[in-house]
Amino acid sequence: MKGSIVALSVVMLCIVGLLSFFLRQPANSPESAIESTNSNNTRTDATQQPESVNSTNPKTTTEKQINQSLAECKNTGWQLDNLQQIQSCITLLTTKNPSTINDLLNLYKAWAALDLNSALVHLMAQPAEVSSYLIYDVISAASADNLNSVLNWLDSQTLEESVKSDLLISAYVGASEHNQASILALAENLSDANLKTQIMDSILVNWAQVEYTAVLEWIEGRERSNMYYSVINKLILNLLEQQPAEALYYLELMPQNPQKTILIARYAHTVAKQDLNSALTWAITLNEPIERAAALNSILDLAVAEPQNHQFAWQLALNEAEPNMQQHLLLNVAQNIANQDVLWLVEKFDAIPKSNQAEIARIIVKKWREIDEEAANNWANTANTANSL
Repeated sequence: MKGSIVALSVVMLCIVGLLSFFLRQPANSPESAIESTNSNNTRTDATQQPESVNSTNPKTTTEKQINQSLAECKNTGWQLDNLQQIQSCITLLTTKNPSTINDLLNLYKAWAALDLNSALVHLMAQPAEVSSYLIYDVISAASADNLNSVLNWLDSQTLEESVKSDLLISAYVGASEHNQASILALAENLSDANLKTQIMDSILVNWAQVEYTAVLEWIEGRERSNMYYSVINKLILNLLEQQPAEALYYLELMPQNPQKTILIARYAHTVAKQDLNSALTWAITLNEPIERAAALNSILDLAVAEPQNHQFAWQLALNEAEPNMQQHLLLNVAQNIANQDVLWLVEKFDAIPKSNQAEIARIIVKKWREIDEEAANNWANTANTANSL
């Protein structure tokens, strides 16, 4: 009996062991693998999350896209022939990078070439610091191929009179860039005389930057060429620095007037910087006393700037035969030298013509007192000087 019970216990233990073996899940079962994978993924995600977020951060991606778009909008070689693209760039630049004014100018010019009215309306709606800076150049560029449309748009706008006049000048100048003569003829028909003069003068000056001779020939061919003296003055001033000989030719054609005298002095100064003697040789041949005085003063002003030329300039003034001219030159040279070396003049004083001593003595005393008042007063009280003062 006891043996049967023991045998039965052994059998039961075996059955329990077998059941435990079959009911237990294997470590590599699909369910176990999924659970293990999920557990591992959870841990991995927790440790790698910052890197994953950084690499796909919407804000970072958007900033990169914006910067790339800004770079494309600023690309001067970009073909700006897509209106939507142009408008997008303008919006981007004005909101993200408002300082790029030249980039905006190129975009508005391109927009105006595609749709003038909408471009100008949009530009005028921009802040004043943008619109007032760009509008003139945009108007000028648009007028090169579309002057009538620009004029019609300006006519439809309510603007200050001075602003509208300036914009009209920009329009005509822009239209004249490759067709000066025909636009000048068109401008001549304007009823507003003042505006007409401003437009024509501006076209001529702008034209002269590339073709001086053509402009001057156009003026000479007019029935009333004297109307354009103000333009000639501007042209010659520009010409003086680049082609002095040609400038002199047109100077000599001008009738005597105050502006011509100023131009003569400028020419003398320009030539004297290159060759002092040549400038003097030319100046002393001038027949008009006022023009000759202006030229010589200009040359001597340049000469006395260098101490080694003091004697040369002084002697030239003393040698002038015409009394009034001599006085004018001596006073001018004396003042210039006194500002540099007043004692030099003191040494030359006795050789000064009596008629000019009084005024030159006053120049010496005034300047000398700034340096040594006692010495100046002592000199002023000497017999020769006292008689002059």
